[in-house]
Amino acid sequence: MASAAIDEQETTSPRASRLQADLAGRILRMLKEQGAGPGHHLVELDLCRHFDVSRTPVRGALKLLAEQGAVEARANRGYVLRGPVTQAPDIDVPSAEDEEDQRLFVAIAEARNQKRMPDQCSQLEIARLFGAKLPSVVRVLRKLAELGLVERKPGNGWSFSMPINSGSARAESYAFRMIIEPAGMLEETFELNREWLDRSRSRHLAFRKRRWRETLAVEFFEINSDFHEQLARCSGNRYFLDAVQRQNKLRSFLNIQWVNGPDRVVESIDEHLEILDKLDKGENRLAHDLMIEHLRTAKDGEATV
Repeated sequence: MASAAIDEQETTSPRASRLQADLAGRILRMLKEQGAGPGHHLVELDLCRHFDVSRTPVRGALKLLAEQGAVEARANRGYVLRGPVTQAPDIDVPSAEDEEDQRLFVAIAEARNQKRMPDQCSQLEIARLFGAKLPSVVRVLRKLAELGLVERKPGNGWSFSMPINSGSARAESYAFRMIIEPAGMLEETFELNREWLDRSRSRHLAFRKRRWRETLAVEFFEINSDFHEQLARCSGNRYFLDAVQRQNKLRSFLNIQWVNGPDRVVESIDEHLEILDKLDKGENRLAHDLMIEHLRTAKDGEATV
């Protein structure tokens, strides 16, 4: 029964190669240097000549850029640029191993939240329950242990230490966060880490362009948790930071599934970016108010933010 949760998330499109990912990044950097604008036509033959490669890797790179949201396919025109290239980060292609682990992580979270998984399991039981490979089970359990969500028992058994998902626990978590997180921005010791801000902004913008699929829930949560944790770190108050880190551990398992659709993904990212913009301008009071509204919207929609 639970194994279907993994199988349903398989994609039919072939995985991009490292060569195609590298070429996609080089194409983005070239377009950025050229100042190419929306509607710019990417001609396969021109790209082959420019990068001295055959059409196969070029086509793979363009398809990857389309999946990332940087370009789009047009009937009888090939690919065109969707918007100006302001950031040209390296294109990261998860390995088959990474994707398998992410699917298993999401499947375990779903099973626990739906009470389809006991508090204590062995590695072999988890492998059978989800139709997963044992090495993947071990890696995911280690990650959960690092988050403080499971503990190893004698032998190969594991005990889940976090409570089953509940509406009351979620509501209490958001109520607590709406007090703590906005307040941290008003601390006298608050000091914005601008190197992190630029990195976080770029990461949000790059993710915003990607075509949503369920296995991206883990990466989306990691971007979200980093956003909230680093702002708490900027507060200069160790207790604020500790509180947010503990909340992130709780949220990482209760909220790892995304059930609000791709539109809410974009909205959540835009809300984060607006908060960052206000902090960048020194408008911390406005950022404080936006954070409260952001968390209230998340609470009402039961979103992962």
